[in-house]
Amino acid sequence: MTTLTPSTPLRQLSPILLCISLAACFNDPGAGASSPTSATESTSTSGTSGLSSDGDTATTSDGDPTSTSSTADAMGSTTTGDPTSTSDSDPSSTTGSVCGDGVLDPGEECDDGPANADDAPCSSECVWAFCGDGLLQPATGEECDDGPDNSDEGACTQACETAKCGDGLLWEGVESCDLGDDNKAGGYGDCTPTECIWWGPYCGDGVLQKDHEECDLGKEDNEEDGNACTKSCKLDGKVVFVTSESYNGNLGGLDGADEKCNTLALAAGVANAGKFMAWLSTEEHSPASRMTHHAGRYVLLNGGTIIAESWDDLTDGMLAGAINIDETGAKSSEGEVWTGTTAAGEAAPLRCLDWTHTKSDKGGLHGLVFAESSEWTEKDAMGCSYFAYLICVEQ
Repeated sequence: MTTLTPSTPLRQLSPILLCISLAACFNDPGAGASSPTSATESTSTSGTSGLSSDGDTATTSDGDPTSTSSTADAMGSTTTGDPTSTSDSDPSSTTGSVCGDGVLDPGEECDDGPANADDAPCSSECVWAFCGDGLLQPATGEECDDGPDNSDEGACTQACETAKCGDGLLWEGVESCDLGDDNKAGGYGDCTPTECIWWGPYCGDGVLQKDHEECDLGKEDNEEDGNACTKSCKLDGKVVFVTSESYNGNLGGLDGADEKCNTLALAAGVANAGKFMAWLSTEEHSPASRMTHHAGRYVLLNGGTIIAESWDDLTDGMLAGAINIDETGAKSSEGEVWTGTTAAGEAAPLRCLDWTHTKSDKGGLHGLVFAESSEWTEKDAMGCSYFAYLICVEQ
């Protein structure tokens, strides 16, 4: 056993004896086992500690009064590092997604990394480019993009293509017409191929071209409420007209009256000439029994004035408009019309011997050209030698 003397150098002591002897020097003689905190509560005499200005002892590892050393615990373990730092296992530590890092993160539609751009398929906000987003993307084939202002009637179409003559879309305020591949210059309805202006008469100019149109009220009025002239200048309904010529009661029966209607319609260039019947009744036949009960409108030739919305409307005793337009489209003068028919479309007793005689004592039932009530077809009786007009109805 080694005996310690004042002259014994510490380096000659074994590490174990040195540790025991040093511990003995610093332990409180009156205490038992050393406290885990006793070593840090005592003042170091090794020259590596000093007093602060207020008397506190600050222990440093390298003589720097601003640095702090690790604290030893009873088992010899230490805790080191910045107390404000967080480790990967810290639940409060998060890693945010970054648009443009080339990684498709939650909430991103796309991410092409450095290739992201507002003029590229994947925008700088990591969303796919689309026509109508207000960003011009030539890589996707866009020629323009005005966002919500894209319009097939404007400078940038809904397909993000620049409007131009020949695309078949009417650029309002710039083009008068655009029929696409059908643009040409020459005749009726032709639209010039380079300027997109009308070459001659056309549907919508407000002038009826009977060789091409059934009606034309002008571009703004075609297909408006209250008329049945479509934007293609066709009549939306069955045509009804009053004849421009008057006849006595000997009409040649129903066949003779129908022929008079169709002869006038053909001469005037009315569409579907040959398919008209006279609004007349005999003992065996009436409009209700021999005419088609059309489910759609009945209209006049003056641009499509609607007189009834259907057969049931035509025969309910009231018209939406008087039947006062003849086969030429002209307004008829006030007068009477032969009918022999009630407002319901049924045969009435007075019919000039079924429209074969001018000297019938009982006469024939007539209506009034300008009436909109039931008097349009059943006003009164008059002698069969008198002259009156006919009402012709398209079938």
